[in-house]
Amino acid sequence: MRALVQHKERAIALRKKGYSYRDILKEVKASKSSISLWLQKLPLTDQEKKYLKSRRDSNISTGRIRAATTNHALRLQRDKELFRVAKDEFREFSADPFFHVGIALYWAEGAKRDSTFAFVNSDAEMMSLMVVWIERFFNIRRDVFSARLYIHKPYAHEHCEEYWSKKTGIPIKNFRRTIYKPSGIGVKKRPDYRGCLRLMAGGMQALRRMSFWQNMLIESYRAR
Repeated sequence: MRALVQHKERAIALRKKGYSYRDILKEVKASKSSISLWLQKLPLTDQEKKYLKSRRDSNISTGRIRAATTNHALRLQRDKELFRVAKDEFREFSADPFFHVGIALYWAEGAKRDSTFAFVNSDAEMMSLMVVWIERFFNIRRDVFSARLYIHKPYAHEHCEEYWSKKTGIPIKNFRRTIYKPSGIGVKKRPDYRGCLRLMAGGMQALRRMSFWQNMLIESYRAR
């Protein structure tokens, strides 16, 4: 009986110091239901409540820091392996001038800060060439590409998505919702304009491989 009283007193003392129920369970040899019963009517001062909240926030922050550290380590390991693969691929492909062309085009027109590989342009021939390049060097079929058209409102009735689908071979069902850009005029200024297409393929892994290839290409030309 005396031990039980001591446990209760210890639990109350720890609670007043700002300990959470979980912390108290680690310090006091009692069941969770017993501790809840002992503390349910325990009044806490404003200072004690503030201190308890700070401990909770600290625990949350610590957990997030640990998770972020773990994720960072995993990302570094994945990048290390991906770099090794990209280096082998660069050696394999570097004799092909077309490989260099695609890297240079992406360097000029590709997304750099996104979380996915994305190439954007309004030139249909360039977009068609890039589709072939991605298929050849990323080994990704065009029927799994995603695309999105950006175009001004006066062209909305022309169904330019179909034009781009035919030009690139990307299925129309893979087109995301078209973004209509505002226009200050209600008529077309460029009759042959078909909008600007954004194609996406391979996700973050493709983006990282392209980044590695770009750096390798730069270094190879510097060495000449």
